[in-house]
Amino acid sequence: MSAEQSPERDTAIERAAAIIAQALMEAEVILAGDRQGRGQQIPAPVLETLERFSAVLTRLVEHTEQLAERMADLTEAVAALAEQRIAEEPPAAPKPQLPEMEPAFAPGGEGVDMIVASVPGFQGLMDVQRALVRLPQVQSAAVRRYQDDEAAIQLVLSQPMTATALAEGVSAATGRRLFVDEARPEALRLRLRFVD
Repeated sequence: MSAEQSPERDTAIERAAAIIAQALMEAEVILAGDRQGRGQQIPAPVLETLERFSAVLTRLVEHTEQLAERMADLTEAVAALAEQRIAEEPPAAPKPQLPEMEPAFAPGGEGVDMIVASVPGFQGLMDVQRALVRLPQVQSAAVRRYQDDEAAIQLVLSQPMTATALAEGVSAATGRRLFVDEARPEALRLRLRFVD
């Protein structure tokens, strides 16, 4: 399991393991009750088979409970590792101002409608959002839509910033190259694309 596995999936796995364990325990109780109620009527070979089946069910219950415990431990370890990794990352340094030739997006207001194309999966989208909010010029970055590897983000700036500076900031934080497809500061529209 990777450190990028979501907590929701871990919780679902834990719930599934608990449900399986509960079902197996209930099956064992039903079989035991049935055996005791009809113990005198069941032929010896069938009774032996039922006892072996009961023993297998008991082991399955134990293994399922152990699996649920291991999943809980693993979930905690992954969360701790993610927190440690975030704590160890140095804050992004402010990017130097680019030449005046490139117009900057204005801060405040309703923000910039930003499209990011060729996003490398959902984790890649989370990396982009995290990188954006860590930029000192960014006030907030809210994902409005994610479909077909394309994300729509509402980006609110606290300071003016160029499209190139945004692309470089996200590239530096994610380790993946972004380039500017379209930058229209006057219309508050920006389109970036990941490249291999």
